[in-house]
Amino acid sequence: MDVKAPQDCMEVFKVTPLEEYLFCKRKVYVKRDDLLSYDFSGNKARKFYSLLKQDLEGKTLVSYGGNQSNAMQSLVALCKIKKCHLHYFTTPFSQALLQEDEGNFAYARKSSCITWHIDKDCKKQAQEFYAQHPEMIFIPQGGSVELAQEGMKLLSEELKEQTRHLGECVFLYSSGIGTASLALAMQGIEVYTALNAGKMQDLCKFFDQYLQKPKILQYRCFTHFAKPHREILDMYFWWKEHGVEFDLIYDCPLWLALQENLKIFEHKTIVFIHSGGLRGNITQLKRYQNMSSKF
Repeated sequence: MDVKAPQDCMEVFKVTPLEEYLFCKRKVYVKRDDLLSYDFSGNKARKFYSLLKQDLEGKTLVSYGGNQSNAMQSLVALCKIKKCHLHYFTTPFSQALLQEDEGNFAYARKSSCITWHIDKDCKKQAQEFYAQHPEMIFIPQGGSVELAQEGMKLLSEELKEQTRHLGECVFLYSSGIGTASLALAMQGIEVYTALNAGKMQDLCKFFDQYLQKPKILQYRCFTHFAKPHREILDMYFWWKEHGVEFDLIYDCPLWLALQENLKIFEHKTIVFIHSGGLRGNITQLKRYQNMSSKF
């Protein structure tokens, strides 16, 4: 059974609000990109915006990555909107994952827009498959800086318009492999991010290829990708109590990084860009529940 998708790109890409909050006794602003839509939102929607504008009906996309990733779920949502198809290469499914009826994987699995290819070396297999089908459209894991430029240009224009009365601003944008924060920094605004996946040297090497790039915040409670952590969960519930749900894997750790580094923004206005991806919280919260005895 297919799940409902937004009707067109105009329904998805309305201008999202900039909201004011008090965080650690500091006024901060949140760009609510989670409100683009539930299934196609945040940095993934921005990164895939240029695809959303293309005539993709009847065409085929090829990509790879994790079987619970926000990018995968967003590409399936994109395929539903654009009436196209996705060949997705990913690692084997666990029995626990196959039993899930909510979350990113469950959303994708319920759709007829995706064909699964299971392999431990999913990147290599995806590249080889695309080499045999060059008429298809290849999407690297999490998108690419080049693909993201049009969507990030739109985001930067919205941010500049919404913050022009706020003085000197810094913009916080979470990173997986760093594509979104880098593409936004290339629009000429000051972007800060934090490592949430992989190794710091890999993120720095990626950023160092470009003149305009984000600054990386260090923070004490950094943990391996998606590993549950008490302080991350506390930050999640703090924001929930204040009316906003943030992604547990990317946004909540960035809030912790900001909390530890507030002094460096003493004379600047802080704007936090919501990364969306809230459907992924469903399964991540279950991981926290399963590990509750360790907290």
